[in-house]
Amino acid sequence: MDYAQDPGSAGAAPAQGKPPTPGLRDQLRVVWDAVRRLLTAHVDLAKAEAGEIGTELKRVAVLGGIALGALFSLALLVPIGLLLFLGEWLFGSIGWGVLLGSFVFVDAAVLAALVALGVPGGRIAQAFVIAIALGILVLAGGVVLHLQLRPWVALSLFVALVAWPIAAGFGVARHGIDTDALKARFYPTQTIETTKETIEWVRARTPLGPKS
Repeated sequence: MDYAQDPGSAGAAPAQGKPPTPGLRDQLRVVWDAVRRLLTAHVDLAKAEAGEIGTELKRVAVLGGIALGALFSLALLVPIGLLLFLGEWLFGSIGWGVLLGSFVFVDAAVLAALVALGVPGGRIAQAFVIAIALGILVLAGGVVLHLQLRPWVALSLFVALVAWPIAAGFGVARHGIDTDALKARFYPTQTIETTKETIEWVRARTPLGPKS
């Protein structure tokens, strides 16, 4: 049995090949994916630049370390070379330069320690005078005995350099160190006393403070 086709039904059918319109959720997903890709690209770029900057910083640090090491070596080489030169020039032996130079550094270390401990300058000067007097006595003995002058001058300087820290040590052992003065240099007495006074002042003016 044949039925007549409804002419209006053909126009109501959807057109073939036309994509459906995306919904709001799909549009938001597309936008979020684009934003995420953009952020990822920026992060990757920042990581790449940070890596390049880090490499440059390491390079600069290494070169700076080499420069400082060279300057430090120069700072050591100049005085050591000067001591060796003076030992050979003045006393006829590089060994005297090494020996005397070593004790010059020892004396400098002892002097710094004594000053740091607060030993009076008068005691340090007294020890220095004693050391110089011993050196002069040794030199005078060489002159009297008509010995070679240059080695004997070196020996007298060596005696003075050795005697100075020893004499200073005896002075410290005899008179001791003013521990109270040393403590006062590193103890914030004024700050503590002022804080205590402030606390008492506040307590006296609070309701729970002592009544007069």
